[in-house]
Amino acid sequence: MGQLTYGAREMVSELGAAPPTISIAHPSERAPRLLLTVEEAAERIGICRSNMFKIIRQGDIESVKVGRLRRVTPAALEDFVRRLSAREDSAA
Repeated sequence: MGQLTYGAREMVSELGAAPPTISIAHPSERAPRLLLTVEEAAERIGICRSNMFKIIRQGDIESVKVGRLRRVTPAALEDFVRRLSAREDSAA
């Protein structure tokens, strides 16, 4: 079996072609997702799914519908947290 592999390498080098390489992007190197599921959004701010739906229904977090699916942008979560922080700062 080792000779077969060695022979294949010789053939590739004789042809002057580089062996094929497979590039697998690390999850941290991928572009950030533009839309999060309600569950993912809830997890990011540390609340349960049902509370996230409640906050969305109340209009405190903006969401969009993609077909039948509800999605939340990371920017909407950041805006919500910023407003929460501003309320606490003004109350203090």
